[in-house]
Amino acid sequence: MNKLNEINEMLSMQAALNEMTNGADWRSGKTALGKVIDWRRCIVMETAELIDSYPWKHWKSVDATTDMENVRVELVDIWHFLLSLALENFSKDEAADILNKAYESSDDEKLKDLSVIIQVQVHEAMMAKALIKTQVTDSYLSALAVTFFRSCQVAELEFEQLYQIYMAKNVLNKFRQDHGYKEGTYIKVWNGKEDNVVMFEIIERMTTFSGDELYISLKESYSQLA
Repeated sequence: MNKLNEINEMLSMQAALNEMTNGADWRSGKTALGKVIDWRRCIVMETAELIDSYPWKHWKSVDATTDMENVRVELVDIWHFLLSLALENFSKDEAADILNKAYESSDDEKLKDLSVIIQVQVHEAMMAKALIKTQVTDSYLSALAVTFFRSCQVAELEFEQLYQIYMAKNVLNKFRQDHGYKEGTYIKVWNGKEDNVVMFEIIERMTTFSGDELYISLKESYSQLA
């Protein structure tokens, strides 16, 4: 049940990605260009995108099914922001301990086989917690992390899957930054497929996950764009 080692590894990777993306002083709450960073707003907006993967609308696509694969991808994106919020307010060891304890306390048998609307409400609980503009104490971060892990449970996203997809998305995010994402020149749709989809296709062909191999394969695919 203890995931301290994996969480520590992901925190280290997130810190490196944030420094590359936002500058060495990103923990101050601003990027190197002076733009304000609000990790909780990021969580709120990604949760809204996650909820739109459900057929919750009563006026449109009423017979649609839940795009659970995208729900899981959005949860991994939210995890990036939750790790960042933790690192902004605590040392890496403190953040790892808080997140690990939140994971250990988050399991809830009542979160199985829920209706679409109840699942959406579980995700909305995470959004509601992120909307609270209070000081980020250890108890607040823990409570927010618990809502995140419960959202993962609803989406049947096991921690091992979260870890693997996070590692892959971290590589993809680095690839994006290396190829003009911040400048607005990066192409996100590759011959009709989003880069996320291409990433998953590459991973499925791997016998053993390798970040270096994934980056090389992404580079090869990207170079073939018309």
